[in-house]
Amino acid sequence: MAALRFDETLADFGMDALLLRHGHVLAAFSGGADSSCLLLLLRDWCLAHGIELTAAHVNHMIRGEEADRDEAFCRERCRELGIPLSVLREDVPARAKERGMGLEECAREVRYAYFDELTGGRGLIATAHNATDNLETVLFRMLRGTGLRGLCGIPPVRDGRFLRPLIRDGGESIRRWCAENGVPYVTDGTNLEPGCGRNVLRLRVLPEMRRLFPDPEAAVSRMTELLSEDEDLLEDLAEEVLPRGSTSLSREILVGLAPAEASRVLRNMAEAAGGKVPEAIHIRAALSMAREGGSGSLSLPGGIRCVLDRGTVRMERDTRDVDGSFQREPVEIPGDFPGGVIFEDGFCRLLCIPGDAAFPSIELNSEENIYKSSISVSLCFDKIAFACRVRGRLPGDVIRFGGMTRRVKTLFSDRKLPAGIRASLPLIEDGEGLLWIPGFPPRDGVLWKGDGQRLTFICQFTGAPPELFPGTGPDDCTAST
Repeated sequence: MAALRFDETLADFGMDALLLRHGHVLAAFSGGADSSCLLLLLRDWCLAHGIELTAAHVNHMIRGEEADRDEAFCRERCRELGIPLSVLREDVPARAKERGMGLEECAREVRYAYFDELTGGRGLIATAHNATDNLETVLFRMLRGTGLRGLCGIPPVRDGRFLRPLIRDGGESIRRWCAENGVPYVTDGTNLEPGCGRNVLRLRVLPEMRRLFPDPEAAVSRMTELLSEDEDLLEDLAEEVLPRGSTSLSREILVGLAPAEASRVLRNMAEAAGGKVPEAIHIRAALSMAREGGSGSLSLPGGIRCVLDRGTVRMERDTRDVDGSFQREPVEIPGDFPGGVIFEDGFCRLLCIPGDAAFPSIELNSEENIYKSSISVSLCFDKIAFACRVRGRLPGDVIRFGGMTRRVKTLFSDRKLPAGIRASLPLIEDGEGLLWIPGFPPRDGVLWKGDGQRLTFICQFTGAPPELFPGTGPDDCTAST
């Protein structure tokens, strides 16, 4: 019989105490094996302890009839179990397009906003993240060069209200438990498609890993729990220096801290100012600026900047870095985009050509054709974190190529691009950051070199801005005029 660590996990991470104190918990219920298992375990535990249990399902309207099937299953299953269910139907593809977001990012935002609405922003929410999810997350972060916080994986309890009671149990153990206990569930067909990076890891890498290590989930779970203790201590030390929510600190204090403390203080300041979590290269640059003294500023991801002025280091919104306005709404490019023109305006048009589809027949310098020059690049489809989107430049934008992370503002400045081109040039990004800027090399690791499926972008211009072409070639992108 498959034995799960549900009760042990509740006790070890104080989830049982939270449940008893709040008296109510909302279970996120997708209908899959993990959430079906969690719902039944929570029902039995809550009945035994006098806790109110409700459930919530979100139909993102992404998978058509399959999504409707999942919703119907969840309704029927909750009726059988006597658990009140709230359902939200949200056209996530339309919302993501309207807001210029990726599908997964938008879907997550919709889900958690709905959960907050149902719980008043303060109640407990139980989600079915498991040990296999944690293993995949840690591997992805490790291969991207994460720090200690990233290696801590998925926290069992987040913000004192998001509970993951199955975080120590692997996906296979959960499915076996469901089979042995007659627990029905539905299967998301997209989890079996090999296209996205996480599925490649799940379907190809993990089976090979298990040939060498029979239970990698358990090993990584032990590691993340140990590292989380170290991370918590370092965070406590950082908060003794500067309470969370603060955005400024004496330069003298900052430069006197140990590197691990200083980096956490700067990261917390950036988050408090509304920016993204800075990468190591940003932290090092900010610390270098602080050590040199004087005055200066540094643009950081998420539209903020680090400013050194009069002996104080502070984080603030960056309103200086945009030379003009991108006249188009961000446009999403899903992984199944059939190919064609993504957008077109008076400055340029951008085309996306998947696989070996024929390139459009264009006489670039004909009198009838308004597009007099073009730049193209072929990327490796399997190395792109879909969905992609096309947008204008934002403060703090960076792209990594040639082994270095480069600020887009500096690239444009070094190339002496006119303000109008800076404001109008389309930038292509995926879930990991900027992929390609026309006229510059693509991000390291994504260039198509003959293996795997390719995805080609072509940017055609109504004029021939010569500033965009220096330095391009067959090793990075191709320019033709």
